[in-house]
Amino acid sequence: MSLRRLCRLLLRALPKMFADLPRLLKIHPPHMEAAVVGSESPDLPNDILMEIFALLQIPDLVRAGSVCSSWHAAYTSLCSTGTYKLQQTPCLLYTSESTSARAVGLYSLADQKAYTLTLPDPPIRSRHVIGSSYGWIVTADERCNLHLVNPITGEQITLPSVTTIEQVKPIFDDTGAVCKYEYSWYTGEGMVAENPLSIFVPSELRDYLFHKAFLSSDPSTGDYFVVLLHNPHRQLSFARAGDNKWTWLPPHSYYEDCLFKGGLMYASTEAGESMHLILVPPQLNRR
Repeated sequence: MSLRRLCRLLLRALPKMFADLPRLLKIHPPHMEAAVVGSESPDLPNDILMEIFALLQIPDLVRAGSVCSSWHAAYTSLCSTGTYKLQQTPCLLYTSESTSARAVGLYSLADQKAYTLTLPDPPIRSRHVIGSSYGWIVTADERCNLHLVNPITGEQITLPSVTTIEQVKPIFDDTGAVCKYEYSWYTGEGMVAENPLSIFVPSELRDYLFHKAFLSSDPSTGDYFVVLLHNPHRQLSFARAGDNKWTWLPPHSYYEDCLFKGGLMYASTEAGESMHLILVPPQLNRR
């Protein structure tokens, strides 16, 4: 980050800093002496650092979070509370065979540089990305397990098992492990294939089952819905934060897109039909 850009960010944060000036000036002489003698500069309050960090582009934010322990704490708080709302220049997320299977590349258009981030298991290179929003991606691994992943913070949320989707049933081997899946071609209106059931190994099922995933809001807040657009014939299932199963929304099919506004989910079909659902616990109403 250039000195000129840092100065601009500090100027933008000055109103907040001046508002907190009485608190900032409450420094006793021993603390001031320690700051001069010590190797680290005096720490700004966490909320002031968060105000400044909230003005940074993603690459600068990651670099700022690695400067020292107090800056890392502010960086972690900013990301985990979902208060980081700066409109970002898009970044390209990709994997490469020249790096670790757990590594993901992030190319920043803002500074035209590539960065390497390490994500938790299962290896990101073996996963399919089926959706992205609010800085998170929705992935399906080789076992057909679904996760929410934040590439910047490394946070990962396990979504309900694929076996709780209406059309999927597990098949176990002699040791009790899932070895295959039974996949039903039922849409809620009838069967859409001559053979009503198909058998897939886990890595094959994700190619047939998942079409797209949508997020209602930032998962960092802990209050969100994940909506799956899945086959057969692009049906809808959803899960709230903390749910242990997917809730199916029959009997309609051939959905194309979803969006969320004011507690409602709007879904449209390829024929131009639309419906909206009230996504408010404990019940869900179709209109």
